[in-house]
Amino acid sequence: MRNIIVKPGSQWRKFFPLIRQLRGWAWKFHDRTGLRFVFSGGKIRFMDADLEFPENVALTYTTPLFWNGPEAYEAPTSRTIALLAGQAKLFLDIGSNIGIYAVYVGVKFPQVKTIAFEPVPVIWEKNRAFHRANQLSDQVTLNLALSDRDGVQKLFLPIFNTGIEEEQTATLNEKSWQAHAEKVEAIEIQCLTLDSFAAQTPLPAGPVCVKIDVEGFEAAVFRGGKKFLTERRPWIVCELLPCEEFDPVTRTKHNNNREPLAVIEELNYAAFAITAEGFFRMSAADFSRPRGLKDFLLIPKEKVAGDLSYLALENVGELFAQ
Repeated sequence: MRNIIVKPGSQWRKFFPLIRQLRGWAWKFHDRTGLRFVFSGGKIRFMDADLEFPENVALTYTTPLFWNGPEAYEAPTSRTIALLAGQAKLFLDIGSNIGIYAVYVGVKFPQVKTIAFEPVPVIWEKNRAFHRANQLSDQVTLNLALSDRDGVQKLFLPIFNTGIEEEQTATLNEKSWQAHAEKVEAIEIQCLTLDSFAAQTPLPAGPVCVKIDVEGFEAAVFRGGKKFLTERRPWIVCELLPCEEFDPVTRTKHNNNREPLAVIEELNYAAFAITAEGFFRMSAADFSRPRGLKDFLLIPKEKVAGDLSYLALENVGELFAQ
C-alpha cells in the first residue's frame, strides 16, 4: 500500500480527529461493554477451524474468540499444539477442561486418535456435548484424572460467585491454593496412572503429542507415566505455573517447580518456554525466577543438542517429524 502524505492545510486534518474519537469510543465500548455480551453457542472460529459450540458451553472461550478473533486464546500454545498434533498419530489431552484442543484436533485432524481426560463431572459433560456438536464421538472423553496411583482421590474445585461458568482450576494437589480457597468443593474422583491406562487401552504406534494442564499436579502425572514416557517419548505441551506452592498460614503463593522439574530431568526431557517469538530453553534457575511464562514444550533430549537454546516454530515441526 502506498503511503499518503497529509500536508498542513489538508482537509483530512479536520476529519481525522473525528476518526480518532470514534476509534477511541469503539475500543471503550469493546473493553467496557462489548465483552459483557456473552456469546453462547453457534459456530465460532478457533485458529483455522470453525467449531460448533453448544449453548452454555465454553462461555469463557466463545466470547473472546468472537470479539478478538480466532487466535485470541493462548495463540503461541495453540499453534504449538496444532503443529504437533497434526503430525502425530496420538494426541492425549490431560486436563482437557471443556475440550477446546481435543475438539480442534478431532475436527482438523480426524486421522489422529484423540483422548481427552477431564475429572470434573459437570465440565466433562460439557466436553462430551462439545464433541457431539462437532460430529465427534464423545467416547474419547473420559471422566478420569491421571495421577501417580490408581484409585479414588479428592479433587479440589474452588467456587466463586462472580464467574459465568464453572471455575477451571480444579486440582488434585492438596497443597495448592485451590484446596485452601475460601469456598471449595472436594470431589471424589477416579484416578489412573498413565501407565495403567496405556496398558489397558489399544493405542496406535507412531508419534505422540501430549497436552498437560493439571494445576500443580504435573509431577504426579509424570511419575504415573514413566514407562509410557520412556518408551513412547511423546512431545509434551505442559503448563507449569510460577506459583504452585501455597502457604496456608500466610496465605501467600511461592514460586516452586522443583518437584515437576526433577521428574522432567529424570525422564531426560528439555524444557522450552513457549512464546510468540519462538521456543527458548529453560534452566532450573530460570524457573526459580519471577516469570510470566506458564506454558512449556518438553522435548526428549535426544532430539535436541545440549547447546541448543532457541527453536522457531518451523524447527519444532521439522524435529518432531524426524
